[in-house]
Amino acid sequence: MLSPSYRLINPQANRSFIFKWEPFDLTTRWHYHPELELIYFIEGKVSGVMGDGFGEFEEGEVVLLGANFPHVLQPHSEYTQQYPAARPFGLIIQFTECFLGEAFINSPELQGLKQLFDRARRGVRFGRRASHKVAEVLRCTPDQPDSRKLMELLNVLLTLSETADFDYLTHQGYYFDHSRDEERMWQINQYVYRHFTERITIADVAAIANMSETAFCRYFKSRTLKPFTRYLNEIRIAYACKLLQKPNYTVTEACFEAGFNSLSYFNRQFKEVMQLSPQKYRHWVAAKK
Repeated sequence: MLSPSYRLINPQANRSFIFKWEPFDLTTRWHYHPELELIYFIEGKVSGVMGDGFGEFEEGEVVLLGANFPHVLQPHSEYTQQYPAARPFGLIIQFTECFLGEAFINSPELQGLKQLFDRARRGVRFGRRASHKVAEVLRCTPDQPDSRKLMELLNVLLTLSETADFDYLTHQGYYFDHSRDEERMWQINQYVYRHFTERITIADVAAIANMSETAFCRYFKSRTLKPFTRYLNEIRIAYACKLLQKPNYTVTEACFEAGFNSLSYFNRQFKEVMQLSPQKYRHWVAAKK
């Protein structure tokens, strides 16, 4: 098998973690990323390449993958043949080890959580008893506000840190060197986050990656599953969402301060990413307060 590729995970608007309640993407390539990944398999059955091993996962199971752990979910051949129209579905939560700050994760009360994250570097598959303990909490999270999602995520992680009902997905000596490809993507990411409110061209970022523009576009899409322009727009819109939560910012001000140079283009891209217009987003935020 080819080496896994570094996957750049860009943040969701107004969240310190990524929350996906949807059918699994079973077409992506083998990859890794600095974020941990909690997976709750809700419907269907899938196969997966995890680290140096292969596994099958079905509804009710919970898995925690550590930082930079290579993985990919794929169709399960027998399940697909039996249910060709089915789309295996689940919850994926991605977060960095210090997503709430280093002081928080290093507090003495959370040493069990740090140990869980260390175990997850080999990939952890929880048993039925442990999975059942957190399943009900996870099932309720989509309908809750983000602040409650955060508290439930911590609750689930603490519960999982206290159980011995788990198996590792890789052998004890497993090690993956993730430094080579990560450095290039890290440089790209750092440049974008420093300059996203300014004009950024493909040529600018291709130069950072030391690639031609054509090679960079192919490389970036293979690592993120989206064109660079879409990735940049999502970062700008996430920032615009933060501005729109402030009553003293107009939609026009949020548009230009986030790096867009056209209000009509901003409105189209905002609606495409957020599934509602900037003005409706502002009303939605106000209604939640």
